[in-house]
Amino acid sequence: MFSFLSTKAARGTGITIALVGLVSLLATSTSTLASPVAKPNVNVDAIAETKLQRGDQLVFGSSSSSSRIESDIDVEPQLDLLDNNEDEIHHEAIVYGHINRTLPSGREYVLKVPEGYVHGVQHPVVLSFHGAGGNSSRQEILSQLSLPDLRIAGLPFLSAFPQGVNNTDWNMTHIWQAAVYGNKTVDDIQFVKDILSDISSKYTVNPRRYYASGKSNGGGFTALLACRPDTSALFAAFAPVSPALYQEAKAFHDCHPARGRAVPIFHSHGIEDDDTPFHGRTKESNWIYGPEPDVRDWRARWALRNGHPAPPEGGLPKPNKVYHPHINATEEVWDLGKAEIRALSVRGLGHSWPTTEGLDLAGRPNQTATFNFTGEHLVQFFSRHQLPEEFLP
Repeated sequence: MFSFLSTKAARGTGITIALVGLVSLLATSTSTLASPVAKPNVNVDAIAETKLQRGDQLVFGSSSSSSRIESDIDVEPQLDLLDNNEDEIHHEAIVYGHINRTLPSGREYVLKVPEGYVHGVQHPVVLSFHGAGGNSSRQEILSQLSLPDLRIAGLPFLSAFPQGVNNTDWNMTHIWQAAVYGNKTVDDIQFVKDILSDISSKYTVNPRRYYASGKSNGGGFTALLACRPDTSALFAAFAPVSPALYQEAKAFHDCHPARGRAVPIFHSHGIEDDDTPFHGRTKESNWIYGPEPDVRDWRARWALRNGHPAPPEGGLPKPNKVYHPHINATEEVWDLGKAEIRALSVRGLGHSWPTTEGLDLAGRPNQTATFNFTGEHLVQFFSRHQLPEEFLP
């Protein structure tokens, strides 16, 4: 009991919270504490009881306690998923906030566990990969994926920010596969699988709601994950932002998702990007890294790969929906119902993850957008897509 209170105090929730947890514990008989805890229905009352037993602060008076709980959980009826592998909700101390994780392989990542996490409820997980020369901390900031109010399918989600490795042969730091300068002595694919195994061994997560995103070289790596038969059947959807799509890499060439898998992708790209150009570039203009495609062709090829019909006159399929969600952005959708290719083309934006605060310091020539991609587009996209059951292991 005292270790429980100490753990909660270390989380900075204060003496008042410890007293709430203590009163709850003293009000429970010894025999009750020793017996298994039945799974509650995922509703406001059950969540309140769970959070009280965990020692979390509930704001009492008028209707504030219920509104606090609802804002933390916001569970839709069809999403009250409990971990089928657990017979009870454990009330052991859960570590929240930022956690620096080192795997047995020596690879590292940063995990953000939201305050709204409830053990026993299956939460989504988002992985986000930094660009070449970047790092986990910067990716967390520029992606805005750990902002506290974000939800996927009505639930708070865990976000993980993996750290890339160096390649001294190319004098490149913190890089990923899917580029000619990738470090071929490490296995980034296995690293991704190890991260998901590590998270799922400690937290209750929804295996149908794993998502991958990334920027620049990390965006190219995200595209690679979508192209592989194993990882395309592991993640529910993918979101590469200003990805480095080298045509000689697997993310563009020899792309083969799992058989029968239509892959949902949301691609955002600044039209003024001069690092991974929107209109592509030839091998002559990029002789070191190789040619890059016009991203409009890359999007349409994904639609074709997903089963979107080609036009009768030949060529690549055109989007069947076009929106203008912002004054300087066009959104195109190739929608097949079971999967969609969705694309934002942002005028005036450079090599940047779109934010109104200009958080992406590598976003030359202009890193500031008129909207926040993650909060206004990405989490809604992820919410619409679950991994089909037939691809679960």
